[in-house]
Amino acid sequence: MRKAKRLLALSIAMISALSFASCGDDDSSSAIAGKDLDSEQVEAINSAVDDVDWGNTELANTEVKWLAHYDINPVDGKVEDPGIRLFKEKYNGKITWVQTDWNSRYTKLASLVSSNDSPDMFPASDMDAFPVGAVQGMFQPIDTYIDVNSEYWKDIKPTLDTFSLGDNHYVAVIENSPNLICLYNKTVIEDNGFEDPAELYDKGEWTWDKMQEMAVDFTNADEEKYAFDGFWWWDAIEQSTGIPLIGMEDGKVVSHLEDASVAEAETLIYDLTKAGVGFPRHLNDWKTRGSNDEGTEGLGQGLTLFIPVGPYEIEDTLANTACCGDVAAGEVMFVPMPSKDGSEPYMPARVEGYCLCSGAKNPEGFAAFMLCKRVANTNGEVKAIGMATLTEEYGWTQEMVDMREECYRLANEKPVFEFYKAVSDEMTTAFNTIVTATSTTNGDAQTWAEVVSANKNGVNYYVEEVNGKIDNATAK
Repeated sequence: MRKAKRLLALSIAMISALSFASCGDDDSSSAIAGKDLDSEQVEAINSAVDDVDWGNTELANTEVKWLAHYDINPVDGKVEDPGIRLFKEKYNGKITWVQTDWNSRYTKLASLVSSNDSPDMFPASDMDAFPVGAVQGMFQPIDTYIDVNSEYWKDIKPTLDTFSLGDNHYVAVIENSPNLICLYNKTVIEDNGFEDPAELYDKGEWTWDKMQEMAVDFTNADEEKYAFDGFWWWDAIEQSTGIPLIGMEDGKVVSHLEDASVAEAETLIYDLTKAGVGFPRHLNDWKTRGSNDEGTEGLGQGLTLFIPVGPYEIEDTLANTACCGDVAAGEVMFVPMPSKDGSEPYMPARVEGYCLCSGAKNPEGFAAFMLCKRVANTNGEVKAIGMATLTEEYGWTQEMVDMREECYRLANEKPVFEFYKAVSDEMTTAFNTIVTATSTTNGDAQTWAEVVSANKNGVNYYVEEVNGKIDNATAK
């Protein structure tokens, strides 16, 4: 039983994903304040980390500037991240949000760097910052300020090395996180006579075939019922193979477009598309009923069966997750994406990580904040305080907590990092079409053989181009 494995898994990660926001274009501060940890929690955190070697806790500059399309300080009713609280307690630190929107993030970063007004840190969690940001000189190595071989980083060192060029590490990785889980509403599952995917998973019976069978049975266009919704269901199925379309190996970019396992997954996606199971965004102004951008009303209303999305979708207040269903009543649940044969799956993963911007005014403050984040992530007592947020504030059931632990275990033991958004603008543009070619609902879906034939030469060119730039960067 996989439940037994959960008890042996890595401890549940801190509520790092609570800092994530969906990829919208909101560049304004929330009108609703967040919630700071209470005095008892703060006292417990300080007591738990008494034996940490904090080094010099006197920072010449206690302000760290954070450029992103979302604020990592507590806003919109969310609870303060314990890592941020530690930074306040130990260094009198402050995180200042430099606002931008999703589409303008890199333009603003480039402008600030070139004008000698760099922020200190930038998110790596969107999986589009490395290697392109390092090659283009937007980010600098962290090694001058962080000893990645020290005790606080040794457990995450393999992932740190994935985000490196030569001997230089470009992402301060706090942890591996699930990027795409399969979100569903248990009432919808029961009302349609399906077996709960979480129970199927525990029995080793959560397979591609079972998911496909449920999806086809559920879909009814006349009733506006579509099995899959959201912006990433095709990515989630492809990455369940354990193989990214574009990966990083030994510091170089590699293409897996012609891999046989990828072809199998893309054939499944094509078959699902032809069966009409995907919400027809082309008929709905290319919007979705399965994301925070528009709300997950399809899930809560029984019109959607599965939404592959990040855990952040439901790591939120009950008011903000009501569109998924009644979390506190146990309606909302999630599971890893199925594997082909029911064996232990791979986890489409991301990192909770931070890039140090070129020209950062406070790299020492950045390093101090990263230490606080790692301490909060690796200390069991501090983690427990974070977990209380999920159960006491956000209404999570123990079943959800257990499954979250399992998903984080997989993200650490069997992660799949996809890099197609992080190579070059040209590669991103190409893959915006490639990744949806087998799943487009407008009637123009292509077979994977057609997609590969039309795109492999261009993709190989982009791979060779960026690898040449990596060679040049590491030779300096």
